[in-house]
Amino acid sequence: MEIMFVIVSLISIGYISKYLGILREEDRSVLNNVVVYIAMPSTVFLTILKNVSLEELPLFIKLPILIFFIFTLCGIVGYILGRYLKLERRSIGGLILVCALGNTGFLGYPVIYGFYGDPGLVRAIFCDMGSVIASLLIGTFVGITFGEGIKGEGNTSIYIIKKLLRFPPFIACILSILFIILGIGVEDIPTFLVDTLNYLSKATVPLIMISLGLSLSPSSTKFGIKYGILALLVRMGIAPLLAAILSMMFLLEGLERNVLILQSAMPSAMMSLVFSLLYRLDIKLVASACFITTIISLILLPILKGILTLVI
Repeated sequence: MEIMFVIVSLISIGYISKYLGILREEDRSVLNNVVVYIAMPSTVFLTILKNVSLEELPLFIKLPILIFFIFTLCGIVGYILGRYLKLERRSIGGLILVCALGNTGFLGYPVIYGFYGDPGLVRAIFCDMGSVIASLLIGTFVGITFGEGIKGEGNTSIYIIKKLLRFPPFIACILSILFIILGIGVEDIPTFLVDTLNYLSKATVPLIMISLGLSLSPSSTKFGIKYGILALLVRMGIAPLLAAILSMMFLLEGLERNVLILQSAMPSAMMSLVFSLLYRLDIKLVASACFITTIISLILLPILKGILTLVI
């Protein structure tokens, strides 16, 4: 539970910095770039290389596949809810995104690391790789189908592949897996380079949390509290239930199962806002859902972790 106080404190630093004018909301783009292009790839590369053996790779590869499947099913639930509520197309698209896409990176990494340390973080990273693929595929498909903005860049499949191959944490993940297959360990890398990556890696969590604090906007809740609650029920109710069922079906136990369930229960991803702006979906609905699910998740995630410890 103590880790949640640390996370809330770091998020509060970002939010208070915005309120006091020390940082602006636009500054989160700079922080996000530092995280995505420098700090997070360092974390991904070192964590996988230090904590994964060649024999464990087949087990870990299940995690991104299952997360992708869970997010897709949650997106279908979002579509059904939108149709049932007779929402307009732009709003249905927004609801699909906030139900489908979970914040497995910017909130998942610090939360899972706080709960389980490096062994949990490496599993969270593999889950996040599935989340990245789901975000690109689902986000682009929903934007093109329900949005009013641009319709991609030429061939949609090629566009998605290009985006994926240009995503630094994904590149770091593939590179680290390649090193493991080739039998290259941390001890085979020059010490100065490992130390450099370690320093950069330590910046990941605090920068992520400060950036998240800059992104939060309580005023957005007035635009759609009920949709935020719906997204919360899907993200933190249906998604972890699906993860628990799939864990039993695919024989996942222990830390793999717990991390999969917790990662599946992460709040609506901030990437939903990016896709909503890009494709002119219902940005007010999406912003409200992201804020509500993020705030409430800070209370519910430790409870879920406690349940997993006691029951499973």
